[in-house]
Amino acid sequence: MAVGRERKRNLNIMCGLFSLMAALLFAFPGTVSDAKEIEDPSDKEIVMLLDCSKSMEDVDGQYLAFDFLKNLSAVLPRDYHVGMVAFNHEVCASVPVGSSYFELESALEGITYTNYGNAGAGLAEAVSMFGSGEADRRIIMVSNGEIMMKTEESTQESVDLFGQAVRDAQSKGIMIDVIALGQRIEEGYTVYQAAEDTGGQLYELAGGEELDELARELLFDEWKLSASHVGKMDGTDGELTVRLPDRFMSSARVILSGEQQNDNVTVNCDAISIDLLKGKRYTVIELQNPGSEEIKIQMHSDSSMKINAYLTAEYDYSLDVGYTYDPESKTADLRLGIMNPKGQNLLEGALKDSAVEVYLGNEKQEYHIREGRICILKVYDETAKEVIKVDFGKSYGNYYGTPEETVTVEIPVQENEDVETDWFFWLIITGFAISLLVLFLVSYKHGRRNYNRHKVMDETRLLPEEKQGRRNEWGGKLQVYVIHNKDDIDYPPESINLFARCSRDMITLEWILDTCNLPITLGGAEKIILRPADDRSLTIKNNSRAAVLMGRELLIKGHSYHLYYGEKVTFIFDREDTEIEVHYRDLKPNERQGR
Repeated sequence: MAVGRERKRNLNIMCGLFSLMAALLFAFPGTVSDAKEIEDPSDKEIVMLLDCSKSMEDVDGQYLAFDFLKNLSAVLPRDYHVGMVAFNHEVCASVPVGSSYFELESALEGITYTNYGNAGAGLAEAVSMFGSGEADRRIIMVSNGEIMMKTEESTQESVDLFGQAVRDAQSKGIMIDVIALGQRIEEGYTVYQAAEDTGGQLYELAGGEELDELARELLFDEWKLSASHVGKMDGTDGELTVRLPDRFMSSARVILSGEQQNDNVTVNCDAISIDLLKGKRYTVIELQNPGSEEIKIQMHSDSSMKINAYLTAEYDYSLDVGYTYDPESKTADLRLGIMNPKGQNLLEGALKDSAVEVYLGNEKQEYHIREGRICILKVYDETAKEVIKVDFGKSYGNYYGTPEETVTVEIPVQENEDVETDWFFWLIITGFAISLLVLFLVSYKHGRRNYNRHKVMDETRLLPEEKQGRRNEWGGKLQVYVIHNKDDIDYPPESINLFARCSRDMITLEWILDTCNLPITLGGAEKIILRPADDRSLTIKNNSRAAVLMGRELLIKGHSYHLYYGEKVTFIFDREDTEIEVHYRDLKPNERQGR
């Protein structure tokens, strides 16, 4: 079955080769270079701004704000580029945008809540860290809300610097989300207004204990992180088995969120690498190229755990576009494959339930999946260039690749087939006409005196009837294999002894299927004709809309070809979604006895 599909794919490639080469020459180079120069608009840049002043101890004595920032960095997918700024009376830590979880964790190590809160210096540093691209930019500020320095003069400088940083953020399109811990400060200088001025959100929490719940709200509700809830772990001994939707992903993360003591965690699965990212209220199990279908997790704790488990995945992909064209119906069968870097077909995994949306230009298309490829039928009266786009917005996981490809659908030029002149027929007719003319002239020359004697023409002088060519005999046998059919029924191979069973001058594919008792109806099968020929070969002529291949060669419609012993011919009926192979074999001596 797989061999037949591969052969059919090769046919599609041959038919579209010229058009694809043209598309590569004229469209592809500019498209690729442009894509490299323009930043992906789906990328997001986040700078986490942490107030580390002494007053933060009153609202976050367990340093859960540190846990909150590391939790977001561990869970966010790769298109979120994270940086971090921490401040007290000055900037005490700075990690540039695009840094890893481990770099952020290392920068926070050893920092405590101390000194005053110079929010102006911290926000100005955070605003300056963003690039000049078109990414979605956001600052997440965690603070008790107060701007306070040692002197009134230095406090005013920080307030002024904070106001200028807010205006700079507005001009650069940077939103500021403010997470205010503790009771709202009604007097003095505060940071609350920055959220409203930049179009961000203000979250007011009683203390650091509420930050892990806010992390889940931001990730899964507001930022719509593609994740699925896969279970819970309660009590002091927790066991969890997580089933993966497929084994085609580049990476997977299991997020264990909630109260836990994660010193004793064991993970059993097959992957290239496994990393454990652990905090006070989270554990993230990160797997690169998981190869097993299950992840088994065990965790032991001295105190009761209350953990919710979530699964996220990331896929790398590329698009493979091709088509076939039927001149009679003027219909192109556009075919789209979605492959990962290992060549695995993503349409056989989490995308198999038609979760991906497909567009031609800006028009959404209905499609079906056949032989592991998305198939779209569209009528073309003339050559056209199509931009095929995919959207994984409703699919499970996060997908990384170029979401569109361009293909040129070439309409073949229809050439009128020249009728082959039958010179032998016209030679006989010409000779017959010349003979009649000679007889007439001889008769006229002899005149009336010979009239009575020759009024009845001597039959021996008439041109004899055209001699029929020697009839070729049927020999050998046909072995018939149904490689694929639309009902996915497995038919056993059938065989026809032509020497013993065929007395016709010609046969058709329809006769072969009927003789083999194969209940398959194929439009045009009666137009595929086989005749016996010299050298014990068969001639085959295709007058149907089916594609006929001999080996890797496509037979031209209306032309006759020889089929010799040991060769095979393949019939592909796209409309009936059927593929049939016929092998021509010599007979064994015991098969030639009798008819």
